[in-house]
This record gives sequence, C-alpha cells and structure tokens, in this order.
Amino acid sequence: MSGTALTSTTRRTLLRLLWALLAANAVALAGCLAAFLGVQRTTEAAYDRSVPAILAVYDTQVALREAHGAAVASFAAGTRLLAGPGEDYQNQIARAGQHLAEIAEDNAAGDDGSRDIQVVEASLVTYAGLIERAHAHFAQPDGRALGTAALRDASGLLEEILLRLDRLEEKQDAALDRQVDGAWTGRATSLLWLLPVLALGALLVAAQLFLRRRFRRALNAPLLLATLAVLALGGTTATSLHSTGQLGDARAATDRAAAARGVQLTALADRNATQLAALLRTACAPTPCADTIEQVLDQRDGDRTPAGAANEIDAAGSTAWRHGQDATGLAARAANSRGGEVVLPTAALLAAALVVVGFLPRLEEYRYRQR
Repeated sequence: MSGTALTSTTRRTLLRLLWALLAANAVALAGCLAAFLGVQRTTEAAYDRSVPAILAVYDTQVALREAHGAAVASFAAGTRLLAGPGEDYQNQIARAGQHLAEIAEDNAAGDDGSRDIQVVEASLVTYAGLIERAHAHFAQPDGRALGTAALRDASGLLEEILLRLDRLEEKQDAALDRQVDGAWTGRATSLLWLLPVLALGALLVAAQLFLRRRFRRALNAPLLLATLAVLALGGTTATSLHSTGQLGDARAATDRAAAARGVQLTALADRNATQLAALLRTACAPTPCADTIEQVLDQRDGDRTPAGAANEIDAAGSTAWRHGQDATGLAARAANSRGGEVVLPTAALLAAALVVVGFLPRLEEYRYRQR
C-alpha cells in the first residue's frame, strides 16, 4: 500500500512539474515576444518616419535659404534672365519641394504635422509668386525699386515659412522623444520578460534536482538542452535593450545635426540679409532708405565677412550631414530585428519539446510500475 502511494505521489509530482514547466515556458514566450515586438515596432517607426522627417525638415530649411540667397544674388548682379531668377534658385526650390514631400511621406506628428505641411506648401506657392514678380520687375529697365520691394516681401514670407518649419520640426522631435522614452523602450519593460524567463530557469533547475534525487541520475540531458534553449530565449529578447540604447544614440545624433544645421542656417540668413541690404542701397538711390536697410541688417547674428560666412556654411553643412548619417545608421541598426521574431518561438517550442522528452521516460516508468 505504501509502495503504491509512493509511486502515485512521484508520478503526480512529475506531472505537476511537467505542466508547470510548459505553462512557464508559454508565459515566458508571451512576455518575450510582447517586449521584443513592442521594441521592434517602436524602433522601426523611428527609423522609417521620425528620424527621416526631422532631417528632411532641416534639409528643407537649408534649401529655402540657399534658394533665396541665389535669387538675391541673381538680382543683385543685374542679370536679366529670361527663364526666371536663376538656375541655382530653381534647383534649390526643387530640392525644397522634394524634401517637403519626404516630410509629408514620413510625417510622425499626425494631423498637426500634416496641417503644418499643407500651410508650408501653400506659402511656398505664394513665395515663388513673389520671386517671379520680383524677376518681372528686375527684367525691366526701371523696375529695380519695385523688384526690390517684391523681394523684400518674399524675404518676410520666407521667415514665416521657416518659423512654421521650426514648429513642424518640434512636433517631429516630440514624436521621436515619445518613441525613445515610450512604454516599450523603458527599462521597466524588461521585467515583463525577464521575470518569466528567470522563473522558467528556476523551474528547470528544480526539475533537475528532483529527478537527480528521485532517480539517482547525475543529469537529465533533454532538460539541460531545454535550459540552453531558455537562455537563447532570454538572450534574444535582451537584444531589444541594445536596440533601445541605439535608438537613444540616434536621438542624440539628430540633436547634434540640429545644432550644426542651426549654425548653417544662421550663417545663410546673415549672408542673405547682407546681400539684400546691398540691393536695397542700390534700389533706393538717390533717396536713402536707411530704416529699411537697418531692419534687414538687424536680423543678422554677428558680423561675418563673405569668405567667413561661406566657410562657416560649408563646415556646418558637412558636420550636419555627418551627424544626420550617424542618426540614420543608428536608427537602422536599432530597427534591425536580426531574426528575433523567428528565434523566440523556435527556442520556446524547442524548450517545450525537450522538457516533454526529458519527462516522458520517467512518467512511463512509473505508469508501468503502478499496474
């Protein structure tokens, strides 16, 4: 009677351990997949939308500053171009339109961002019309004063467009910040998968000890292999922590790109203001327009020489491009799943199968003993 009770108790213990291991394995898989895929979706959104949108806003602003500077330089040179305010202007305006289309495609700021993009697109049409009007006046022998007035209006509208783009960039930045500091990318999310994995590992160790004590065997090979599969499960999920770190690095790289773009845009604005002021002096002669010229020059930040401004623009542009490439590369690496979505279920299924294989001989042995 006591022998039957012993065998019955052992079999029930084996069954409980088996079901506990299978249940813990399922919970661990669910937690690992949820955390891994949550991080994956977040990093992919940052790589596909937020980071490109932020960089495209800066590129749009630079292209618009360059386009305006090209138009002012063309008009200041006194060249009457039949095709418009110059090829450089046309190329830069086309670039600005392309970058604006990229922002619209990658926009991560939702409806607010879309509305800003629509306002910028409409304003650009008006801006281009003012530049064309200025060109039409400059093309006339006595139209320099009217052309300069139209160009002055275009300059004011350009500043409004750039401010709107600043607000759009802030919204894209906010979207990236939410991704970097979101629920799935926070450190606390690791508890969602780490605790079940640790519990599963502890159960596997407990099962090994129980089988060793009960059956006097040094090691259960299938359970050992199952433990290795669980380590692969946890290790693969842990790569998501590295991905969140890379996403944070990408955010820092966009900040560095923003700082360099700020220097570049300031130097471009100063150069354009200096050119416009010189054009105003010529257009206002013989009647001076000192107040208007002073207003234009007051917009400058510093007193750069033309050569110094050109060097600063080139250096800042190169630095911004390099940091932008870094941000894109880091975001791409963060979004690379490295096949984890396949490895996780495979490792969990393998662990479950090995647990069953490890327990079946002992269960079969006790089933025959009870007959």
